Amino acid sequence: MSVSPNDGRIDLHLHTTASDGTLTPNELVERAKSLGLAAIAITDHDSVGGIPEGLAAGERLGVEVVPGVEIGIAHDPDRGLVEVDVLGYLIDPEDRELVDVLRRLQDAKNGKLDRQIEVLCANGLAIEAGEVLAESAGDTVRRPHIWKVLHRHHPEFAAQEFFDRTSFGGDWHVAREFTLPLEECLELIARAGGISVLAHPGAYNSTFARGGALIDPAVDGVIEVCAAAGIGGIEVYYPYDKNRPFHNDESLIDGGELARLVGHYRDLAERHGLAVTGGTDFHGASKPQIEMGEVEVPYLLLEELRAARGGSRGSGRGKS
Repeated sequence: MSVSPNDGRIDLHLHTTASDGTLTPNELVERAKSLGLAAIAITDHDSVGGIPEGLAAGERLGVEVVPGVEIGIAHDPDRGLVEVDVLGYLIDPEDRELVDVLRRLQDAKNGKLDRQIEVLCANGLAIEAGEVLAESAGDTVRRPHIWKVLHRHHPEFAAQEFFDRTSFGGDWHVAREFTLPLEECLELIARAGGISVLAHPGAYNSTFARGGALIDPAVDGVIEVCAAAGIGGIEVYYPYDKNRPFHNDESLIDGGELARLVGHYRDLAERHGLAVTGGTDFHGASKPQIEMGEVEVPYLLLEELRAARGGSRGSGRGKS
């Protein structure tokens, strides 16, 4: 049975083989069609390379495909911005400036590979750059690619330790030579015709692992900073129970706690006058616990996102 867009479900956070997903854009759209989704957004890391194929597949299969991107902004610990991602929606994937900046971001990620491998080798975890590049299959090298190769050769080494020590602030962290500060990222997305959204705010919770605090006041501060900078929305609906820091082989929170997280960020979106979005952060086989479309996100939110883009959001003017 066909799904009416007005009544249908959507998923606005999906990754393909253009970054670190395991499905091609065509396969992604086919999966969306089989699951009865009315619309999806392709939001690869620092890449719009999968969008043309995805748009063509969507046109062929009757699934609306929203052009998007996910950009990791520059670390700014003085403002609490560490490992923070911004989603750009309804962008022009052929915008020359956007494509050029994303290429620079990809080159910077790939350029740090040799330095990261040097750090790992110095700590008894030798791997070869060529194997990591083969794992990334020509796309931007990210830490999950490095981890897959590292785990292949050093299966005794724990994933949690790898990601903790190579994250910003960790003793094995290697900085990129080029990153975008928050404001520059928001302005870039706006100039490409899009609207910016803070990705998965609960993922930035640094208190849960230490003491189990579900709500981190520092994350609320991040939202306030982003709102003042002119961000257009917040990704409210998200499967935190299946993602770090609330998941480690199994969920560390229950359904009530998940609902509390979602409700908290929904309230903050309303308080700051920001659009609300949602998605699964589906990666395919690399995150097997997550299925596309499993988070209930109504099509109405996409309509509201379009309306928000048509307003003054993303222009650099604060909303709070």
